[in-house]
Amino acid sequence: MVALNRLLLTARDALAAQSFGLGVTGQNVNNVNTAGYVRRSADLRTRLGGGVVAVGVRRAADAFLDRRWFGASSSSSSASERQALLSGVEPLLSDFGGAGLGDAISGVFDAFQGLASNPSDPTTRQVVLDRAEHLADRLNQAADAVAERRQEILQKAQASVAEVNAEAAEVARLNREIAVAEARGEDASDLIDERNRLVLGISSLIDVKTFTDGQGGLVLHAAGTTLVEGGVAATLSIDLAGDGSMRLWSESSGPPATEVTQGLSGGKLAAYKEVRDVDLVDVAGRLDQLAFDLGSAVNTQHALGFGLDGVSGRPLFSLPPSATGAARLIGLDAALVGHPERLAASSSAVTVPGGSDNAVALAGLASTDIASGGTRTASEAWADLVGDFGTRLARAEATAEIHSDVLAQTEAMRESASGVSLDEEMVNLTRYQHAYDAAAKVLATVDELMRELIDRIGR
Repeated sequence: MVALNRLLLTARDALAAQSFGLGVTGQNVNNVNTAGYVRRSADLRTRLGGGVVAVGVRRAADAFLDRRWFGASSSSSSASERQALLSGVEPLLSDFGGAGLGDAISGVFDAFQGLASNPSDPTTRQVVLDRAEHLADRLNQAADAVAERRQEILQKAQASVAEVNAEAAEVARLNREIAVAEARGEDASDLIDERNRLVLGISSLIDVKTFTDGQGGLVLHAAGTTLVEGGVAATLSIDLAGDGSMRLWSESSGPPATEVTQGLSGGKLAAYKEVRDVDLVDVAGRLDQLAFDLGSAVNTQHALGFGLDGVSGRPLFSLPPSATGAARLIGLDAALVGHPERLAASSSAVTVPGGSDNAVALAGLASTDIASGGTRTASEAWADLVGDFGTRLARAEATAEIHSDVLAQTEAMRESASGVSLDEEMVNLTRYQHAYDAAAKVLATVDELMRELIDRIGR
């Protein structure tokens, strides 16, 4: 009788353990398409006396692959975002239907050539002023557009930092909940999966590195500083330095905050920083230099000539005293607005109104090295800017493709190690089902034997 009772308890334990295994397998099947889900397996242990007991669930997680996954996500996100941002800037530097800056530069020198052919014609003179004003407008528009892009990127960065802060706070909360669950002996797999999902989201915004503390909790580093440790999360913020560049700050337990800009190396925030404060600053600086070089050369030559009123020394363009901000500030000089007769086509007051020597000299500036430190013509300097930006964009596209491939490979490796295979789960379902059926058969057999024994004793 004692042996039968022990066998009955063994069968009962087997039913419970195999049922637990079926439940875990069913959970895997249900979550086969759930992003970030890590495959589970039932942890069954032999109980003293020959029984079996389900002691918990094992996650098929690989911390090394997870770290590679987060790093690859950060690099890929940074590269793809930089490519997207540069692609959005490219139209600002393109000539659409003759309305671009390159055509505007050519148009001014073509108008000077027309003035040289017909220096006393009022319509020809007005064309020169119109072309000069158009060139100034195009420079203004290009510089304003670059400045607007920089402001838009700053706003994107601020929104991303707010998102990082919110998700970091959630990671800290989950750290606390996981610690409590594990201390109670409860399964924390779902909480850990949710935490990894949040870390992956953070990694797309900023570079992250993960570690575990002495108690098994997750420590999250970002931009070279501790973002989350245990149940506490730091707060990131962005401001502007004196030169207008973005700065990233981290504040953990109260003021003062620490600048961590130099540690920023991945995620969208790194792309925002590079495009805004490197790529667009370069474009803006070269636009300013081109506007200043072109405007100064034309002003110098124009001031040597005489208008129809016999006056010389007038500039054609209004310019700031240095190249800084020249593209946004260049314009048609106020003294010439509405006064085409003041254009200095003649090189001498004696040859007015038919003299055109100065107009010829102004037209000749088209082929003169007046830009890039006296090494390139204005058109060549503009072409260099566009070409260099195109090269930069092509490199960004190639880099984005490489990092996308690396991310895909890393995800495939992680999926192979931690993902759900329906074929494997079908095998597990069959295995647990057969074991459950066998345990049920043992239980039925023991029940029948006990009835028979009781019947015999009762006779």
